[in-house]
Formats: sequence, structure tokens, C-alpha cells
Amino acid sequence: MKPDRAALNDSQEHARRQLVSLCRAVLAEELSFFEAAIQITRLRQSVGVPEGDSDLMAFVAIASESDHLPPHHIQNRWSPEALKKLQPEFERIEAWAKPFATEACQDIVGRFGSA
Repeated sequence: MKPDRAALNDSQEHARRQLVSLCRAVLAEELSFFEAAIQITRLRQSVGVPEGDSDLMAFVAIASESDHLPPHHIQNRWSPEALKKLQPEFERIEAWAKPFATEACQDIVGRFGSA
């Protein structure tokens, strides 16, 4: 995929750098699809692309499918037993998301990443 047009302002440029960083972390298996989706959906309005951008919508789908699961930053408030019971659901989300979210991450890095 060809790189997108230049960002329109500094805020969009910053959001695109964050987006690329998140996608690179996912591709390096340093960040789960679930955790990336939470952060990417927060960024998507700031990136300067159309609302229905397919690469970003992949992460909206993941966030929607997993919105009942606790993000990492609040898991310390959950009992270990409850988290253990949710582990199969976390694993299911990751397996389901991997094919399409990996492709979306690769596209995002190609579109907005710098050499």
C-alpha cells in the first residue's frame, strides 16, 4: 500500500507516530491485539483519515468484541481467579484477531511509518 498523504498538522503527525509505534509493537509480539485495539481506537479520530478506514476499523472490531475484558492497566484490581477464568477469552480474541489485525498493522506501518 502506498503511504498516505502528509499529515495536515502536528497533532495528526503525532497520532500517526503513536499509531505506527503501537503497530510495530504488535508485530514484534510486544503488545497484544486486545491492548493495541484499546489504544488505537482512542487515536483513530486524530490520525486524519476517513472515519471508515479499513485498517483502523479492524481495531474497532477487536475493541467491540473484547470490551467486556479488563485492560492490562486495571487487571491488578481483579482477583487472580477471575483473570484465570477470563484467560480462554483473551486467547480466543487474540487468535480471532491475528489474521486480519496483523495485516492491518502491516498496512498502517507501510502507510504512516518512515524508513
